[in-house]
Amino acid sequence: MKFDRCIAVLFAIVALTSNISSAQSIHLVTEPFPPLNMTITDSTYGRNQKVTGFATEIVREVFNRTSSDLEITLYASWDRGFNKALTKQNYGIYSTFRTPERESKFKWVGPLFMEDWIILANPESNIKISKLEDLNKYRVGSFESDPISDYLKDKGVKIETAENDVVNATKLKLKKIDLWATSSLSGPYIAKRHQLNLTNVYTFNSNGLWLAMNKNTDDQTIQQLNASLKQMQNRGEVKKIISQYK
Repeated sequence: MKFDRCIAVLFAIVALTSNISSAQSIHLVTEPFPPLNMTITDSTYGRNQKVTGFATEIVREVFNRTSSDLEITLYASWDRGFNKALTKQNYGIYSTFRTPERESKFKWVGPLFMEDWIILANPESNIKISKLEDLNKYRVGSFESDPISDYLKDKGVKIETAENDVVNATKLKLKKIDLWATSSLSGPYIAKRHQLNLTNVYTFNSNGLWLAMNKNTDDQTIQQLNASLKQMQNRGEVKKIISQYK
């Protein structure tokens, strides 16, 4: 009996050790892109609870429901975070577009939510846009390494890129650009925070934003995350989170 108890204890220790070693710590990276991703102090670097925004709240809750150990880091540079997610196992990046060029490089969770791509202008400019070609009559700002600017460039539109969209809001206010190509979720929010009264003069695309996980992430983890997200969407919880940032 004493021997049997020792064996039982030994098996329990082995099982516990196995569970601990199999537990995966997930590292998510993002960039300053209010109100989707930002820090509570509006700085260009933050970790874990100092990172906020409605996209951050959504992914944090998705991972909470799968009992995953999660760490979040916000970097000023999108490229820095993107390269970490691309090359490091159990890393991921949000909020990002699922493009053909990126499709095979990651495993995907989402879409987290949908957004439109829009062109904002100062209302007193009286600028009217009826097709993409009209944009070449004006100085159009967007930000570098962003699918919105890449899309417009592919369509032959000349773009003046900035480090981030907050810079574009300032440039439009100072009339250093005439138009601002941005997201329907982030552009109006940034404009409001900078006390800018802007007009949407053109809507030219609609896309989902995703969580992109390193391609070596376990398939079961991806399935669990997608199931958790779907449950939140079906219950209206994602819309509720987004509404708190408008």
